[in-house]
Amino acid sequence: MSWDDESASGRDLDPWPVTIGCLFELDSYKIPGIIDKSGMTVDWALTEREDHSHKYRKAAYRPRIDRAYNALSKDDRLRVAFIVSEELVQRDLGEKLNTDLGRIGWGIADGNLTPANETVRELFFSQGSQHDAYVRIREILHRVKRSLRVIDPYLDGTIFTILGDVHGPLKVDLLTGKPPSDFAHEAAKFQQQHHSVQVDIRCSRDFHDRFFIIDEKECWHIGCSIKDAGNKAFMMSLIEDSKNSDALLDALTNTWANAIPLT
Repeated sequence: MSWDDESASGRDLDPWPVTIGCLFELDSYKIPGIIDKSGMTVDWALTEREDHSHKYRKAAYRPRIDRAYNALSKDDRLRVAFIVSEELVQRDLGEKLNTDLGRIGWGIADGNLTPANETVRELFFSQGSQHDAYVRIREILHRVKRSLRVIDPYLDGTIFTILGDVHGPLKVDLLTGKPPSDFAHEAAKFQQQHHSVQVDIRCSRDFHDRFFIIDEKECWHIGCSIKDAGNKAFMMSLIEDSKNSDALLDALTNTWANAIPLT
């Protein structure tokens, strides 16, 4: 997961200070191992004085960790926070971390760092987070009121499972590249059961990346196909720049007009 510098309601709060504060409640000998698991490079060499006690070790570690963290990109910072929070949960600090994070709009859900409010516009999912990813994708797609457009070169029946309890009337446009052989048949069966949902499927290979467009205004960029979400680490990002979202809508309109209907 990640966050933008600015959001509609102002600056999103960084979960890292809370996370590292919880980390430093552990024995000083455990801190390097946890940070190393995040992939962040920190110089752990200590002078004799710095290695004198837990207090001195922590005093030496904190500025080094902060420097390493601040040198990372926005997305890498949140990856580090995500991994460190997981390690803290495994060490029975999940309840405290969740309480402390809750004060700034974050929390711990299913053992993972997660936004607790809608000001967070980017989400990172680690490898093996299939259920978390599925739930979050479903949550986003269930915001639809009138229309949903999905761009995913490798769509499969997972999309119909997600849309199974969405209330219509609803128009769904699916743009894909290599659908399963029975995809059109499954779509027809879906519509027989869900009469208020109109599904239109077309094929094109003009897009490489995956996108959701909700009600022609909310555009999300997805780092993997829906069916593979969580198998490997990936990110989901809300496209908030109007020029980019308008360009996406224009590109989709042009591609859709020339795409081959799937029947």
